[in-house]
Amino acid sequence: MRNNLKKLIVLYIFVLISFLSYGGNVFASSIELTSGTDKITIGKEFYVDVMIDTKGESINGVEGKVSFEKDNLAFIRAEEGRSIINLFIDKPKVENSEIRFSGIITNGFSGVVDPFNQKQKLNGILLRLVFEAKKEGVTNLSTSNFIFTLNDGLGTTESISPTNSSYIASNVDNNVITNIENDTSPELSASVETDPSLYNGKYVLIFDAKDKQTGIKEVKIKEGVRGWKSIESPYLLEDQSRHSMITLQATNYRGASIMINIESLPAEGISTSFVLVFIILLILLILLMIKKVYEFRYKKDQ
Repeated sequence: MRNNLKKLIVLYIFVLISFLSYGGNVFASSIELTSGTDKITIGKEFYVDVMIDTKGESINGVEGKVSFEKDNLAFIRAEEGRSIINLFIDKPKVENSEIRFSGIITNGFSGVVDPFNQKQKLNGILLRLVFEAKKEGVTNLSTSNFIFTLNDGLGTTESISPTNSSYIASNVDNNVITNIENDTSPELSASVETDPSLYNGKYVLIFDAKDKQTGIKEVKIKEGVRGWKSIESPYLLEDQSRHSMITLQATNYRGASIMINIESLPAEGISTSFVLVFIILLILLILLMIKKVYEFRYKKDQ
């Protein structure tokens, strides 16, 4: 009887541990690849959103890669405008057939509150990837090596199981679109700062460029008569005298742009000592001229 009871207890513990382990897998964070369609048209752009479901856990960092079949797809761009990542450590870049990126979510992220059910949280978008189909047939995208950091103050990291999605490319126009909202304009703010920790206290341009939809494609600067130049923040100014007006332009992936100017510093004024010396010299010159006139008239009277 006792042996049967022991067996039942061992069996119960085993079932309980298995259930908890299974439950942990169910509630682990996951990555999803979603799009507006699974049927794409050759020669037309379509988007794939890289979404994360944290299952209610708060995270503050993500890194990973998305693989695509480069024989079937051409990678066009990565749009960061809607990303929950507000500081990219490694901006999205392509290496062979993989798109790699990593970034930080400064205040943490545990999901987007559903406006229709505030007890429920929706997935967040990490990136919107835009592709163009090159030939007919089925093509696949997949994720791997995704790691996120828990917002627990300990730097705890967890890996995320890979996922994939498939799309059928054809010559039939499926009305593929990359955005359904109205276009927005970029936002740009900038200032010139001096800080001993940056370029030994030289004049440095600090700017913040963002776009709520497509993200920023390029930021360019023009200092006075110098030509346009693509830059990143922070940027060491070429004209350290600050006598050149600075023009800054940010352009999004839709081609919309915004431009701002930062006025040059006024030329240094004439010093007080210089003015005094000038006045003294002027007085001496006047006295000398008066003397010459007096001597001339004296000689004439003689």
